[in-house]
Amino acid sequence: MRIAYRLGASAVALAVLAGALPARAETAETAGKVRTVVSLTFDDGDATHVAAARLLERRGMRGTFYVNSATAGRAGKLTRKQVVALAEAGHEVGGHTLTHVRLDELTRAEQRRQICDDRRRLLAWGLRPVTLAYPFGAVDAQAKKVARGCGYDAARTVGGLRQWGCPGCPETEPRRPRDRYGIRTPGSVREDTSLRQLRQLVLNAERAGGGVLPLVFHRVCDDCGVYSVSSKVLDGFLAWLAARERRGTVVMTLRDAVGARG
Repeated sequence: MRIAYRLGASAVALAVLAGALPARAETAETAGKVRTVVSLTFDDGDATHVAAARLLERRGMRGTFYVNSATAGRAGKLTRKQVVALAEAGHEVGGHTLTHVRLDELTRAEQRRQICDDRRRLLAWGLRPVTLAYPFGAVDAQAKKVARGCGYDAARTVGGLRQWGCPGCPETEPRRPRDRYGIRTPGSVREDTSLRQLRQLVLNAERAGGGVLPLVFHRVCDDCGVYSVSSKVLDGFLAWLAARERRGTVVMTLRDAVGARG
């Protein structure tokens, strides 16, 4: 089964900016005014991502879900059917290695197995994975080369952009990242990350002139671990983001935000 992906309004707006679509294709009031692109990424193929996707869809948004294909169907994880359903709903599904390992601790051969075999499995499911997220944000130069060789057009790490723990870091990535296989983010959203802090990351990006701001989420549930966010906080953030569209801030999948192809 090959899945047809839909181009959302936010993606159309960016395409207009790039000159890829005619002006009449503008669909949002921000068309021609997009400055800041927020990419909501969700790691590890957690079962709670079904509910997270629904929250996004209610706002007309789509996210990027990074799946460890060898763990699909295990307790607490998305099933293959659920992963495919996310893509059919217009979300991006990307690779995250077979079993969620630290790539910078592996031999080149094992890096290739973890990245390439994971991508091949997703392709066999009828998906089109074009971006990769390194587990734990752990990556070295060799792993970047492997990711490219396995067919990915871009890859995301964790960290490197400004947040409360890194005030001197840049606020965003350029729309054409200088290192396509080392796309930076603020640190992962944690259970103690407040709605106010999430908003501040976006405000900082806007004040800096815009760009791409990828955000990293894991589990979406209440009181379920350090690397989690409550559905209330996430939904409040999405509602706030939706209202920023008139200011030129839109939500896109990471694939669309950086123009990844494959």
